Formats: sequence, C-alpha cells, structure tokens
Amino acid sequence: MNYDDLLDLVKKRRSFRRFKSESVSKEMVRQVLEVGRHVPSAGNAQPWEFIVVENNTMKKNITMNIVNDRARGLDKDPNMYVEVAVQPHLHTAPVLILVCSDPRLHETFPVWLDGNILVRQSVAICIYAIQLAAESLGLATAWATIQGGSRETAIKELLGIPPDYTIDHIIPLGYADKEKEKQTKPLAPVLQRASLRRELDEMIHYEHYDMRKHRSDEEVKKFIWSKSVTRVPRS
Repeated sequence: MNYDDLLDLVKKRRSFRRFKSESVSKEMVRQVLEVGRHVPSAGNAQPWEFIVVENNTMKKNITMNIVNDRARGLDKDPNMYVEVAVQPHLHTAPVLILVCSDPRLHETFPVWLDGNILVRQSVAICIYAIQLAAESLGLATAWATIQGGSRETAIKELLGIPPDYTIDHIIPLGYADKEKEKQTKPLAPVLQRASLRRELDEMIHYEHYDMRKHRSDEEVKKFIWSKSVTRVPRS
C-alpha cells in the first residue's frame, strides 16, 4: 500500500449508525480481527479479547442494557445530541464485536506509569485498525463506548465475561444502510459534520508550542458547537 492509498482509506472510514440486515461472513470477521491482533501495544501486552456476537436475541439484550442505563446518564448532560449515538441501533448490525481487556496485564508496564491508560491506548489502536480493515472490505463500523457502570456489569453477566475484565468498546460490523441514514432527519447535521477536519497548519507546532495558533476559550466553544457531532444546537 502506498501513501495515497492509506490516506484515502483513512478519509473514507467513518462511523455508521444504520445497518443493512445482510449477513457478514465468518471469514470477513476473522479478517478484520486478524488485522486487530497485529497492531502494536504497550509492552507488547496484547490485552485484548474479542467476543463476536451474532445471535439476534443476545444483540437485543446487549442493546437494551446499554440504552436503559444511558437514559439515566443523559439527565446529567441534557445538551448532548443523543441522535448521534449508535448504541440504540447496535442490535441491527449483523455482528457485534466486544473488545475486552484483561487488567492482569497491567503488570507488563512500569509501575510509575498508569497501566489503565496504557491498556486503553493499546485497545484504541486495535479498534481503529479493525475499523480500517472493515472499511477496506466494504464493511461499516462505529464506536460504541460503555465505560463501566451497571450496563457493563449486566453485559458481562450475559456473555460470561470475567468480572474483573473491562469491556472497552463494542464495534457494530455490517453493511452500511446509507439511504436510511440520509432519510433519518436527526442524522443530517451528523452526516454534514462527520468529515470536517481542522487544517493541518492549524495544529502543527515546530520546536515549541506556537501561541499564535492558540485558540481562545470562545474559539474552542464555537468549534465544539459548529463542528463536533455531539453538540448540535436545537432549533
């Protein structure tokens, strides 16, 4: 792969929130996970475990547990643009890949560093590699974060995951229903903003931080409310 091919793949990948019912072959699932297992990790700890779920009832139970708990959390953040979330639609993807990490591997890392951060960094690299692999095969993915709480406990019990493990992310995997996304009005601002990127020269600092490029609080707030997909003004 040359540079242009790599850049094109990175640009094409985006999160999808609506999926077709078309099944994904087990071979394709293994292909994306094969890419995931080859990524670098801190200390070569390779902390990830992949749980592949295709059973419809189990997918619905996972989704229900997440959505029920998420509804309680939204009371704390009423400005969150909840329409961006893929969680309520996880069960529509033909495959869910739960990426878990084993906390016992913290022993791999120097004691003066935060092992939890290193595990999360490693798992994030793994998940992104899986997403790029999926894109290269014409498949769609998204990020679905759990991050503790009763929903993670419930899902661990559902799937027999050891209680001390962490479910870092759930990756829905399938074929994107682009037409359905276009027809879903609340997704319009998300689709419009998803490809927006800051200019490279705005974020490069040579030899030292260039204060001429430092954004004011007002500029950051404007960016959040005009470019992010989680803060969208409601009419």
